[in-house]
Amino acid sequence: MPRDAQKPKPLRSLATSALSRGLRGSMAGAGAAARLAGGALQKLVSSSETAQAIDARTRAVLASRLRDELGELKGLAMKAGQLASYMDFAMPSGARRILAELQDRTVGMAPDVAAQVVREELGAPPGELFAEWDESPFAAASIGQVHRARLADGREVAVKVQYPGIDRAIASDLKSVGALDAIGGLVFRGLERGAVLRELSDRLAEECDYRHEAESQREFRRLFSDRPEIVVPAVVAERSTRRLLTTELVHGRRFQEFAREASQEERNRAGELIWDFAFGAIYRWGIFNADPHPGNYLFLEGDRVCFLDFGCVKRFPDRLVAAWKRLIPACVRGDRATFDALVGEFGFAPNPASYDYDYHHRMTLCVYEPFREDRTFRFTHEYVRKTWEVLVLENPNKTRMNLPKDWLFVNRLQWGLYAVLAELGAESNWHRRLWPLLDHGSASATGS
Repeated sequence: MPRDAQKPKPLRSLATSALSRGLRGSMAGAGAAARLAGGALQKLVSSSETAQAIDARTRAVLASRLRDELGELKGLAMKAGQLASYMDFAMPSGARRILAELQDRTVGMAPDVAAQVVREELGAPPGELFAEWDESPFAAASIGQVHRARLADGREVAVKVQYPGIDRAIASDLKSVGALDAIGGLVFRGLERGAVLRELSDRLAEECDYRHEAESQREFRRLFSDRPEIVVPAVVAERSTRRLLTTELVHGRRFQEFAREASQEERNRAGELIWDFAFGAIYRWGIFNADPHPGNYLFLEGDRVCFLDFGCVKRFPDRLVAAWKRLIPACVRGDRATFDALVGEFGFAPNPASYDYDYHHRMTLCVYEPFREDRTFRFTHEYVRKTWEVLVLENPNKTRMNLPKDWLFVNRLQWGLYAVLAELGAESNWHRRLWPLLDHGSASATGS
C-alpha cells in the first residue's frame, strides 16, 4: 500500500534535535519536489483533460505528504501547516482541505505514552484518576493531544496531554527561527533584530506550561461571563498540571462542518461573536488569544460559539492599547499629524527621513476597510489576499520598516482572524462593533 494511503502509526517519541527535525523537513520537501516533477513530466505527454487530473492528484498527494510529515514533527513545523491551511489562499482549495486536518486531527502518541505522562504528573494511571478514560485521542495538535474522560462525579471532561519532549522540539525549531530572523534583518533592514525570536520564545514557553494556559482560560471565562453566547470551558484544577490540562467537555460542530452547512445568518452571527471575542478583549482589557485558527472554535445550538485553546495569549501594554485606539480614528478621519506621530511612537519608522508615511496611511486604510464606514462589509478571501499584497508584496517601506516585538502577534489578528471570517463569509456592520470600543461613537460623527 502506498505511504499516502496508510494510516500513520501512533508516535512513541518526537524528533527533538535540530538535526533530526531539519532532516525530516528536508526529506518532506524533497519528496514533494520529486512528486511535482513527476507530475510535470506526465503532463507533457497527456491531453489537457488528463493533465488537469494529474495536477489535482499531484497536489493532493503533496498536501497529504506534508500533512503527515508536519503532523509527526509537531511544534512550530505543524503550526506553520495549520496557518497555511486557512491563510494561504494561493494554495489550491483541495490541498488546503487536506492540510486543514492539522487544525485538530493528526497522528497522536501511543496510548501507553500518554498514560505515562498522566502518571508522572498526577501520580496514578488514568484508570485510577478518571471514572472513564478513552485512550484514543479525539484531537491531536502541535503541543498536545486531547482525550475524552469522565470524572467520578459524572462530569464529561477533555484532558489535554502534552507530548513528551515537545519543549525540546520547540527549542530546536526556535534555533531555525533564529537563523531566519538574522536573514530577515538583511532583507528587511529596518527590522528590530531578535524581535521575532524573542516574542515567539516568550509565547511558546508559556504554551508549553499548561498552568499558564489554565490561568488564561479562567481569565477569559471571567471576562466574558456576562456574554452567555460566548462559551469558555471551565478548568478542572485538581486534574491540571504543567503537562496536563483538564477542562469541561463541550459538544458542538467543528468549523468546516459549520462553514459548509450553516445558513448565512448563522455564519454572520458566529463571525460577530468571534470578532467580539478578539477585538473586545483587546480594546477593553488589552488581552488577545493569539491563535485564532479554525480548530479552536465549536459552534453550539442557540447561536453560541465555544472558544478553545488558550495556550498562546498575548497581553498588550496599556500604553500600546491607548495609542492603538487613537491610531484608527486618526487614520480614518485623515488626521495625518496624529497618525504620523503615532506611527513613529509605535516604532514602525526607525528612520523617519526615508519613511513613506503616505503609503503607510494608505496601507492602514486598507487593513481597516471593514470598519471605516457605517455600512455592512463582507469578509472574503479576496480582501484578505489584498491586505497581504498591500502590507507585504507592494509595500515600499518593507526594507526600512520595523516590526516591534509587541506587534508580531497583531499580524495573527489581521490575517488569522480575517481569514477565519473570510472562511465563514461573515458580513456585518463591523464599524458599529468597533467604534464604541475606541471610545468613539462613530467615524461619521466628525463628518468622515
